[in-house]
Amino acid sequence: MTVRIRPMIAEDSVAVAALCAQLGYPATPDQIAKRFETIEAQRGGIVLIADEGQRRVGWIHVAISPILETDLYAEIAGLVVDETCRSHGVGAALLQAAETWARDAGCLAMRVRSRVVRERAHAFYERNGYDRIKTQHAFEKRL
Repeated sequence: MTVRIRPMIAEDSVAVAALCAQLGYPATPDQIAKRFETIEAQRGGIVLIADEGQRRVGWIHVAISPILETDLYAEIAGLVVDETCRSHGVGAALLQAAETWARDAGCLAMRVRSRVVRERAHAFYERNGYDRIKTQHAFEKRL
């Protein structure tokens, strides 16, 4: 499968919303467009799209959040590949493009968090050179 990786544009919101739903994160195109606008305004991240011809078959969102206790790194905030295109190199192409972007931005590492039930995703990251570095609990307080 041949894919082209490029930065997201607002017109991709419909396709990105459909891909989000495949992983159990439903969102409307309007919600995606608003979130994308916020990401673009902050300038600390990028969303990359994988195209196969005219079809959007995946996306990755990478963000840099400088923190005091560690060297600069980028974190994968989301990665989705269309269920009909998985295991065809789309995810690896997105990952490689994101890593290049992060390296060019001065990052010394890439990180990703993955739910414990996503064993296929864990194997994907390990195949692509990622090491498990810790187990943690996630907390949230609604504001």
